[in-house]
Amino acid sequence: MKKITLTLLSIFVFFPGFLVGQVRETPVTLGLLEGGNPQGYIQNSNEQGILFATAPGGPGQLVPYARLRGEGLDKLIRYEERNEVLGTPRALFAAGKYDEAAAAFGKVARDYAILYSAPQNFASEALFYQMESIKRSGKYSLLGDLVNLPAAATINTKLADSYKRPFEFAKLWALFGANDLAGLKTALEAYQEPVTGQAKLLKSPNFRKLPSNEIAQLSFLRGKVFESEGTKDKALEDYYRTFTLANGNDILLSKLAMGAAMLIQKEDPLLAAGNAAALSQMQSIAYVFSKRFGKDTMPAEYQAFAVRPVIPKPAAPAPAAGEKNEPAPAPEEASNPLGGEKPAADAAAPKPE
Repeated sequence: MKKITLTLLSIFVFFPGFLVGQVRETPVTLGLLEGGNPQGYIQNSNEQGILFATAPGGPGQLVPYARLRGEGLDKLIRYEERNEVLGTPRALFAAGKYDEAAAAFGKVARDYAILYSAPQNFASEALFYQMESIKRSGKYSLLGDLVNLPAAATINTKLADSYKRPFEFAKLWALFGANDLAGLKTALEAYQEPVTGQAKLLKSPNFRKLPSNEIAQLSFLRGKVFESEGTKDKALEDYYRTFTLANGNDILLSKLAMGAAMLIQKEDPLLAAGNAAALSQMQSIAYVFSKRFGKDTMPAEYQAFAVRPVIPKPAAPAPAAGEKNEPAPAPEEASNPLGGEKPAADAAAPKPE
């Protein structure tokens, strides 16, 4: 009895998250350095190892990660329920049903909280995709609570490197969702090149060399910062950069950037004054927006601008002094660029046998 009591006490000491979440244990197959490939159940996890039982509901034993085959995060733990549990959320995500996907991924993350400290676990993966689903749905204000969860840190420590950068971008969108534009401005500075030398002549700092989808996100977020500071010309430049880079790969971001750009251009005093260049610029973006997203999705005050702008043709260059404008060659001459007489029509046609 004393031994059992000590065993249970050690569970709560080493695994303070025990009994958190709906699932109390989940089936796995382990690859041990010594002892083969036992099948059993993870009942909890921490930084040292997993609480492993060979029978459902049975007493668990701590199996240190050092006893598992594999290096780093690539420990041989096969989570038997991974594909089944993540199947529905993944299908919803692939179908673009991001609100439903976020709810489904969130349930997995909560239900399998016992796995958070295990390498390459699918609870951390589900939490990551819950954030990604929310981001793609455009409900950025919901990200703040998630990115600051203690469990969110496991995205960096327990998943592959490919998850790390998107998670850092989720933190940027969380700042935007919380309307913390001062914090966002500070965070964005880490992605910008130092302003030295010729770079001082630029309107705004260049971003470091990053994939285009990341530059598109950074440009939109910085555009929002510029707009909040009243530098709308810089904001407009970043919005144009955003929907140029996001075109075809991020529909929501492209739409948001075009809408933000139209809002700035609609308020341009030059447009109200009938400036031709300002009108053409507004018509250009409104026309493209209407063709891509539908005219009915635009605010009513923008729809009148959704027409193909008239692009003035440049005037023909004036002839140099002493030169004359030569008339265009007649059709007959143009058809025989090598000169000489034009062959008769019946000579050119094959004669019937």
